[in-house]
Amino acid sequence: GFYGLDSRLVEGVLRCLVAEPRAEGATRLDPVALGRVLGLDRAPEVKTIRRKIGWLAGQGKADQLLETMARHHLDRHHDDIEAGVVLYVDGHVRAYQGTRKIAKTHAARLRFPAPATVETWVSDGRGDPVLVVMAEPAASLAGELRRLLPVLREAVGDQRRVLVGFDRGGWSPALFKHLYESGFDPLTWRKQPAPNVPPDAFGEVTLTDEQGVTHSWQAADTLVDIALDDHGTTFGMRQVTRLYDTKTGPKQAHILTTRQDLPVGEVLYRMGSRWRQENYF
Repeated sequence: GFYGLDSRLVEGVLRCLVAEPRAEGATRLDPVALGRVLGLDRAPEVKTIRRKIGWLAGQGKADQLLETMARHHLDRHHDDIEAGVVLYVDGHVRAYQGTRKIAKTHAARLRFPAPATVETWVSDGRGDPVLVVMAEPAASLAGELRRLLPVLREAVGDQRRVLVGFDRGGWSPALFKHLYESGFDPLTWRKQPAPNVPPDAFGEVTLTDEQGVTHSWQAADTLVDIALDDHGTTFGMRQVTRLYDTKTGPKQAHILTTRQDLPVGEVLYRMGSRWRQENYF
């Protein structure tokens, strides 16, 4: 037709660049002006965009597109991160405004349950998106992580170990063991309560990040055994503990990982960098 695949994709990219990622955003743009950029008389209207998206979705190749985009993105950052391949995984709730009946999910922004979809986002060490998939209804982050491992390995493209950071929503000792055995190294906050590290184990740790900013922490590096079940089975992990001051006195924050070769400062920095993903949201 008049609006071929090339013009459809370029129109979608340009609309995203002006902060109108959804088809309805076309109503807020001048179709003649956008058409000039596309080399056409006018840009497509909402009904045309939706029809074209529906035709593309009907090909059943969305998963191949997402996996190819993920591989392309990670290839651009193949060797430029000292910590190797770093990925952050988190769930994101998106409020649903359509007419279909879907399950209600707690929306943090609304502070009450509302019709919403839950997405699992994978970002790189910079917080830039690598992959996003729709989560299963009522799925936990731990379950989604386990489900995504083959996809993540395919996106990385080789057998390098991958450092995967996530918040306490993915807490699962069984998952930690499974990640390690599958060539991934978990990086997460330890759920409380956890025994404090002796004060004499702490020392000053510094790190200069990729922007040239120097960070300093009081930290301790220890090994711990995490219970896998109620029968005494455990899984050994590295615990990096940060000591920080609060109004009520010193507190300890424990970070768990199976990555043994990273300096203490790099572990602390990579855990804190998970907020890059939150900032993107």
